[in-house]
Amino acid sequence: MVRFGVVGCGTIGKIHAGIINSISGAILVGVSDMNPTLCGSLAESLGCSFYENYTELIERDDIDAVAVCLPSGMHYEAAVAAAKAGKHVIVEKPMEVQLDKAEKMIDVCKENGVKLSVIMQHRFDDAIQALKKAVDYGDMGKLFMGSSRTIWYREPEYYIGNSWRGTWKLDGGGALINQSIHYIDLLLYIMGPVESVNGKCRTLFHKSIEVEDTGIATLQFKSGAIGTIEGTTIAYPGLFTELSIYGEKGTVVIQNDQLNFCQFKEGENLELGKLLSRKSSVKTGQSKAEELDTSSHKKQYVDFINAIKSNRKPLITGEQGIRSLAVIKAIYESSKNKREVTVGI
Repeated sequence: MVRFGVVGCGTIGKIHAGIINSISGAILVGVSDMNPTLCGSLAESLGCSFYENYTELIERDDIDAVAVCLPSGMHYEAAVAAAKAGKHVIVEKPMEVQLDKAEKMIDVCKENGVKLSVIMQHRFDDAIQALKKAVDYGDMGKLFMGSSRTIWYREPEYYIGNSWRGTWKLDGGGALINQSIHYIDLLLYIMGPVESVNGKCRTLFHKSIEVEDTGIATLQFKSGAIGTIEGTTIAYPGLFTELSIYGEKGTVVIQNDQLNFCQFKEGENLELGKLLSRKSSVKTGQSKAEELDTSSHKKQYVDFINAIKSNRKPLITGEQGIRSLAVIKAIYESSKNKREVTVGI
């Protein structure tokens, strides 16, 4: 059994705690939050201990791994503290809001011999796994272009109700780094590393926030392919997330986490074909976090647990988790300085 502690008992922390509690190979030992009512209530519902100070939780000898579910700008301190205490770390996206801190997180985990994984659960979606295999096997040939679109909506109350949301310090940005980062990660997962970006970010509707509610970018991939990113939280009532991949031998479109279209010049891909035949209705961009399907989260946790038990790398490492952050930070820099920016990672 891998024994977990969860740091942060907000909406995402509750989801993580529930997932851990549902896995046969894991035990939830304790939770922590500065709000004693919040963590006390969660601890009581799940039958574990609770702490206002996360260092007390992290220092327990009977904890093997820590899930960091704090506001994004607070990930570094908790993750580093856990690693230095000899605990494996799984951290919510984005892994941090500053690249240098994200790089330091990777280094500290290596120095202390612990695993580090970043929540990018959509890599475990059936459609993404099938697409990745098709690309790796050469079924799509050379990839020419890819696009990531996160066309969502958030009510003004979403930001007003949580003081850290929509701030540079704790949220790190807006529609791109918070909502769009999952499908940006998928774009990089399939298309490969990015060489440079040209971006424009604007605050068009949510005037109470410091950051963008809409962002677009063009990408030059190191492979020679090109791509686009679109992300927004102002598209009422909230429409879709979409990944489109265009290759010399075919096209695949994944929308709302499910295969929406695939066609190949040289016959059918059986695995993708099966997924296309069983499409179902899904939650959209207006869905609340509590309503989201957590099956892929659970798959990532199972992989993380197995990585700890067998002493291997998790499928999503810190080195992979930092790539989407680097691209988004480059887009912000490009928008601010009105020029093309090279991506350093």
